[in-house]
Parts: sequence; C-alpha cells; structure tokens
Amino acid sequence: MKTTWGIINKESGKNKKRSETQALSIEGKKITDQQTIAETFNKYFITIAENVKRQIKNNFINGDTNIMVSHTCFMEQAFTNPYPSMKWKCMTTEEIERIIKSLKTENSYGHDEISMKILKISCPYISFPINYICNKMLFWGVFPDRLKHATIKPLHKNEDRCEVSNYRPVSLLTSFSKIFETVMQRRILKHITSYNIISTEQYGFRLGLRTDNATYKLTTEILNAMNNKLLVGGIFCDLEKAFDCVNHDILLDKLKFYGIRDEVFQLYQSYLGNRHCRTAIHNGNENSNKVSNWAKVRHGVPQGSILGPLLFLLYINDLSKIINKTSAPIIFADDTSILFTHSNLRDFNKNISIVFTTLNKWLGANQLSLNFNKTNYVHFTTKKNMSVNLQIGFNNKFITNSSYTKFLGVTMNNTLSWNNHIELLVKKLSKACYIIRNAKTYISVPSLKMICYAFFFIRL
Repeated sequence: MKTTWGIINKESGKNKKRSETQALSIEGKKITDQQTIAETFNKYFITIAENVKRQIKNNFINGDTNIMVSHTCFMEQAFTNPYPSMKWKCMTTEEIERIIKSLKTENSYGHDEISMKILKISCPYISFPINYICNKMLFWGVFPDRLKHATIKPLHKNEDRCEVSNYRPVSLLTSFSKIFETVMQRRILKHITSYNIISTEQYGFRLGLRTDNATYKLTTEILNAMNNKLLVGGIFCDLEKAFDCVNHDILLDKLKFYGIRDEVFQLYQSYLGNRHCRTAIHNGNENSNKVSNWAKVRHGVPQGSILGPLLFLLYINDLSKIINKTSAPIIFADDTSILFTHSNLRDFNKNISIVFTTLNKWLGANQLSLNFNKTNYVHFTTKKNMSVNLQIGFNNKFITNSSYTKFLGVTMNNTLSWNNHIELLVKKLSKACYIIRNAKTYISVPSLKMICYAFFFIRL
C-alpha cells in the first residue's frame, strides 16, 4: 500500500514529504539545526492563543466601541435557566471491550509508543484493569496525567516551507487516552441528547448530520428568499484558530451551566488542566527524529482527541441563539455562515449591522477572533437583478464584498449557477483521470479502485 501511494504521489507531483522540514526562517535568519526547529515549532503552536488574545484586546482598545461584554451575559440571553445536573453511570468490562473494538485500528502511537492495534490484540487481557481505572476516574474526578501528553508533528499546508505559520499541528495522543475519552464522551453525549442542548443550527460532529445537510439548508434558504422576491445575503465567517483559542475557564463555566457539576465537573477540569505537548521533527536525510522539550498547554481543546470536537460545540453553542432572531445561522463546527433576508433594503442593512456587531462582541467575550481578511459578504440575486454592495465592519475593520465564496468545500457564486464550482471540479477530476491513466499499467485493479475513490468520487 505504501508503495502504491508512493507511485501516486510521484505521478501527482507530490514528491516532497509534507512532514519533513529542512530549514526555518527565524527572525530573518535561516535555521537548519533540527533541535532548534523542533523547539520553534513547539513554541509557535502553544502560543497561538496568546497572539490571538492580544489581537482581540487591540481590536477593542483601538475601536470606537468601548465594550468588552462577559460571556456569562450572552449565556443568560441565550438560555433562561441552567440545565439539570449530569450523573455518572458505572463502567463494565464488557463496555470497555466494546469501546476498544469500536476504535479505529491504527499503527500510529503517542509518546508511550503503544498503538491501538496492539491494544486491540491485548483486549481480553487489559479490559478488566482498564475498567477498574476508568471507574476510579469517573468517581474520583481525576483524569490520569500521563494520558494528557501529546506529540505534535508539523504538517506543511502551502506556500513557503521556511515559514512556521505555513504549518499546521497534527497531534498524536496515547491510545489509552482514546479509551478513557470515549467513556467520558458517551456519557456526556447521552446527557446532551436527553436535554437537546446542542443548537439545531449546528451541523458539525453530530450523528446523522453531514456537510450535505448544511449545504442543502443554505441553498434552500437562499432559493426560498429569491422565489419570494426578498433581499438575501450571507456573511461567511472565518474564525481565527478557533479550536486552539478555547479558553478553559470559560469552557468550564459553560459546562457547569449545561449540567456538568460536582465530581463530573472535577473530571473535566482535570482533563483540561496540566496538559503538555512536544513537537517531533523527522529528518529524512538522517532518518531520525528530533524532539522538543515538553511545554504546558494552557488553551484550546486537545487536538486529535475524542472529546475535543464535542467540547468545542458546547463552547460556541450559545452563539446561534444570540443571533438567530433576525438572521439564519448555519454552523458546521467553527465554519459559521449567517444568512439575512428582508423585503426592505433599509431594514436589511440594519439587521446585518446589528448581527455583525453582536457576533464580534460575542467572539471578544469568548476570547475568539474573526479573520476579517478571509471573511466575506455575498449578496445573492437572480441574473436579472443588480447585486448590492454593503459596507460591513466592526471597530473600523471591514469585510470584503464578493461575488462567490467557498462553503464546506462547495464554491457558490451570487446567482447559484455553480459555474465556479464546476470549473474548479473539472480541473481536479482531470488530474485524477491523468493519475489513473498513467498508473493503470502497473497497479492492480483493487488499487485503481482505491485511487478512483480517493481522487474522483470523493469530490463529486
């Protein structure tokens, strides 16, 4: 399989390994020492939230609007009363075995060098002691410290390979932590489902909901507005490093409001606290790894974790309820899109201005930030009607008006003609056809089918 993907990458022009970094530009100097590079990456990844936090303070200090609203004010606006307390249920050995079997079989591992594949083989012998430890964790409210250490591998995204900001972190946690987190996730998920806590406007990381559902909702809302001859437009937001910037104190406050109290609260407090990470750099020339020192993680939901996505949904859960009175938010994890419709242009503009101001106040109160350079407004219209350009901003920072946007992998233009998306899709599918045509003479039929699904059907 590895050889097959090697051939595919060669044919597609991806010869450079995205996980290898030969040099970094640090303060104008080119650094090639692998240990220094590893330490630089680690420092960059753990200080992302601090940099965004400074930017938030500058936005409010330099702006005309002298407000920094507390996150509790928004919670009180969104909900009338706190939710009932959640209660734990005891674990059984059988449940532990089912959890281990349900987890994805992987050869990758964290700092303990034990893969999930090994755990699955050992399942009959380790399920009883793991069950004992899990029950102690649940009723003592303590998450094991050794399961809170993550090894990060920087993955190059695009552009200059020497710039640290052009890499994203891929976090490897211990396989044991995935078992313990699944135990916690299943219990909190049952509580969340019982009381319908998660907003209906949220489509991300939810059972039975996919990007298709969010895309259908968005296009249906736009088409209905057009058919009723209403003005319709959308703000498509880009939240800056949202998962990395989650404030632990604010998250714990919200969890308490949603019913996570007493020993359950203590466990989540323990889970978020005292987390550490290190960065590992692979040197292809020496075929070795350089690892940074461990550093404390003070912000964000654990990347690559089982619980992380669900905790993030709870963190931003109140946002949609704050703005859905005069708009239609459609949210997929941190991808936030807000639709506006009205028959009157003046009221249409007023609603957009109020909601955009409220959105930025909410983000500031929750220690999150909007990337104004990547956020845009699209005014949807029929081909016969003229588009409307609006000046939408907050504290003297403005977003751009655009004739198209990218929504969950789909390129949409202001007339919903799909021309932009089709044009982009044809280019990608042409590349897939080229790879299949060149590889068919020396790759088996099952491997060709795999290539076809990976490069072709997944894009349709």
